[in-house]
Amino acid sequence: MLPTEGVSVIICVHSNKRREAMLEAVRSARCQTLPVSEIIVVVDHNLELQAWLTQTLAGVKIIPNVEEPGLSGARNTGIANAKGGLLLFLDDDAALEDHWVQKVSAHFEDENVLGVTSRIVPRWQQARPSWFPDEFLWVIGCTYEGMTPGRVRNLIGAAMCVQRAVFDGVGGFATSLGRSSTGLPMGCEETEFCIRAGKAFRDGEFRYDDAPWVTHLVSGERVTWRYFLRRCYAEGSSKAVLAAMATAKHALSSERRYVSKTLPRGVVRGFGDALRGDVAGLFRATAIVTGFVATAVGYLAKKGALLANPPSPVTFDALRSGRTP
Repeated sequence: MLPTEGVSVIICVHSNKRREAMLEAVRSARCQTLPVSEIIVVVDHNLELQAWLTQTLAGVKIIPNVEEPGLSGARNTGIANAKGGLLLFLDDDAALEDHWVQKVSAHFEDENVLGVTSRIVPRWQQARPSWFPDEFLWVIGCTYEGMTPGRVRNLIGAAMCVQRAVFDGVGGFATSLGRSSTGLPMGCEETEFCIRAGKAFRDGEFRYDDAPWVTHLVSGERVTWRYFLRRCYAEGSSKAVLAAMATAKHALSSERRYVSKTLPRGVVRGFGDALRGDVAGLFRATAIVTGFVATAVGYLAKKGALLANPPSPVTFDALRSGRTP
């Protein structure tokens, strides 16, 4: 049964360049076969964008991020202002299929389900590069080769639904992780949160369901080799911070399987495609190896830096007071 408070949709925005995508995200939330109770758009320190959204979107709660700039702070602001029993986090360049809320909310009939994520499908703004491997679709925030439905360690941030009670129990997202408008395209804030929640709710679980789906806009700037390598390096750096905060055992549990099984299969498949006449298979195999190396370099470089200045553990009191490390 859906919590009586309903579903609150939280969309965090920061860039004027994504206005059309933002409107599509809101439209998709409004068109659900199981209606949501409210839509909250959190504007991350952009007064011009906030004014435009306020004038454009009637019936939507437009609020400024009152925490530290970045995605984690904006999400925490949304959590503080949401009334729903389920909180649906949707990227500003993603769009839900019409039955998403109905399909995902069914999982919460099991009281042990803490949160659910779905299949994230890339919506390429231009033709997909032939060298881009399925194993690295996480670079653009989408479901990648190797994911299977069922229990997962962490959710995917482009579209995820979480019980409000989980945030009440462990606090929000750590602002030392996640995207901001400056610096490297960091990540892992969802992973850190899910690990922390899993420790607090021992019988709880997070799930991946590949039946509901979301489209995620992939702009041209995100399909270049330069972005690919920067994002891989940033992910490695994020994993090093995560390992220092949540222990390497938890931080790298899924990654060990990914590196030992998924990536080798992808390389072999790339070479196999090349032998069957698809020359781009060689480039996909090369991208897998290069992406792994870039991620490993980012991890090792950040790990070395953290030895001199380790981050503080994330605590409930710190998250509630906004003093995240």
